[in-house]
Amino acid sequence: MQALLDERDYQTIADKVLDLIKKDYDLVPKKPEKSIIGMEEFRTLAHGKAPEWIKLFIFNAFPETEEWAFGVGMGKGHPIKINYSKAKAWMDKHESEINWSQSLPQ
Repeated sequence: MQALLDERDYQTIADKVLDLIKKDYDLVPKKPEKSIIGMEEFRTLAHGKAPEWIKLFIFNAFPETEEWAFGVGMGKGHPIKINYSKAKAWMDKHESEINWSQSLPQ
């Protein structure tokens, strides 16, 4: 005797197998990364520095940040948008070039 399965049956089987694998190996599903973030979320990559500090000592000091940080010089009322994956890769590569102990000018 031959069993006929439709697409829904295959999906049900796949879901059950995945549940068993997660249970046996203590797997946690990945959370999808946001592609565009704001300044507050970017601060986690920048050691919690204030937005003005980030603008002065990262965005203005390194022109290549224009490739992933948008709206930096637009002024108040225009949010800065940041490509998270490009910013993370850049920060990982250039973190040692930034003087994290600099103070904002008075």
